[in-house]
Amino acid sequence: MPFIGLKTSKKLTPSQKLEVKEGFGRAIELIPGKLEEKMMMSIEDGENMFFRGIEKEACAYVQVHLKDKAEFEDKAKMTEAIYNTLEEKAGIDKNDCYLSILEFEEWGSRGVLKK
Repeated sequence: MPFIGLKTSKKLTPSQKLEVKEGFGRAIELIPGKLEEKMMMSIEDGENMFFRGIEKEACAYVQVHLKDKAEFEDKAKMTEAIYNTLEEKAGIDKNDCYLSILEFEEWGSRGVLKK
């Protein structure tokens, strides 16, 4: 665990997807105890997305799922790194992105529920 889902209206090249994955991997490691090697990630690109009432060619929504609570400051650093990655590697302006963080006390892995 963790999981990061990226949904974007922009069609990403294979190299952009890899760069985004690597950037998000570095970002998740800004939270103590979270490692890229344990991260699962989904990229849904080329989606029809509307933002501020209009269809956007390049906007994104990122959802981060974490097991257990993380410190606000660590989540803030991770958030900034994710936004920077989207802008630098995918060409998606920071003003055209939303991000949410979900934290869970319980998480299923390897066929069992863990606390």
